[in-house]
Amino acid sequence: MFSSLPDILTVKDLQMALRIGKSTAYKLIQGGEIQHFCIGKSIRIYKQSVVAYLNRALYNNGNVSNSSVPTKEDNV
Repeated sequence: MFSSLPDILTVKDLQMALRIGKSTAYKLIQGGEIQHFCIGKSIRIYKQSVVAYLNRALYNNGNVSNSSVPTKEDNV
């Protein structure tokens, strides 16, 4: 799905990948929904973090929350 994206994304890359606006991208980052790291003042996001975010959204039937990713044990 995101094979054309680099492994490390900028906020602008995140916006394009998820087709969201700048403020929504920053809300996801600052709210801890998408893990990130900083290099100086620049925010960088691992592509894997975006995929994990989308997997949580799918697992929760579109209800993405700040909770941790459920494990198989949670389904017992």
